[in-house]
Amino acid sequence: MTEQGRRVLIETLTGANFLVLVLSVLIGLLINIVSALKWWMLIRAQNIVVGYWRAFSYYLVGQFYNQILPTSVGGDVVRSYELGKFTGRHADAMASVFVERYTGVLVLLLIASVSVLAQLSRFDSAIIYLSLAAFAVGLAFMAWLILDLRAYTNVKVLVIGFAPKFGFVFSKIDKLLESISAYRNSSLALLGAFTNSFLFYFIAVVNVYVTALVFESDVAFLDVLIATPVIMLLMNLPISFGNLFLMEFAYSGVFVLMGYSPALGLSVAITMRLKSLIDGIMGGLLYPFFVTKKYE
Repeated sequence: MTEQGRRVLIETLTGANFLVLVLSVLIGLLINIVSALKWWMLIRAQNIVVGYWRAFSYYLVGQFYNQILPTSVGGDVVRSYELGKFTGRHADAMASVFVERYTGVLVLLLIASVSVLAQLSRFDSAIIYLSLAAFAVGLAFMAWLILDLRAYTNVKVLVIGFAPKFGFVFSKIDKLLESISAYRNSSLALLGAFTNSFLFYFIAVVNVYVTALVFESDVAFLDVLIATPVIMLLMNLPISFGNLFLMEFAYSGVFVLMGYSPALGLSVAITMRLKSLIDGIMGGLLYPFFVTKKYE
């Protein structure tokens, strides 16, 4: 960043509207509440008895680990592991996290694709196109593996034939796939998950919009509505620990494409990271109270 760019960034940050910033933090909390609700509904669809606030606490604990591990994968593993310890149903716990993430990313891909198609002249970027293609291929591949088990079965037979000790590993995978497949019979749970995902991303748009207003009052909601799904898609690329630099690149780059200054995009990214750190700190504080030493 040039000296002039740093000066503009500092001016943007120091001109923040404190009251709007407080509102932005509260909206960030609402996002966590809504997202945890989706996970909790999927948990209950598996007939797992667990309270919403415990699920919410596990969700925040996952946010804590997201700060230091690649994207949200590390946090997902931790919260599914803790839920599995609490309930004694590890496969079902992991399946609930998988379905929650899969439906969310699928909706994000759909919304981001619509945004890009609606503004092709603005989003004429190889990185954006490649990201859309990568997520589409990845989601389709996972769906194929789950819906058509022939490839998995062939690999399992081949591996166990050469190394029988891996049979234990495949038995765990079998249970996970069975738990994931069980959601195919839970149409109401899946409908709720997709509906919640659309609600989540709308609140995410409001979150970005209000955060942008912290630094600049002349921001169009329609621009943020179009930009946010693309930003979130780029941020979900599994290429950075804790989304370090990736978040900043996504916000500043997409804001520039939408006609705003890179300083505004970077200021929003910095604020979003600070809000994520707050979530992580809350999860870290809750962790000692909700960690489960054994099945209760």
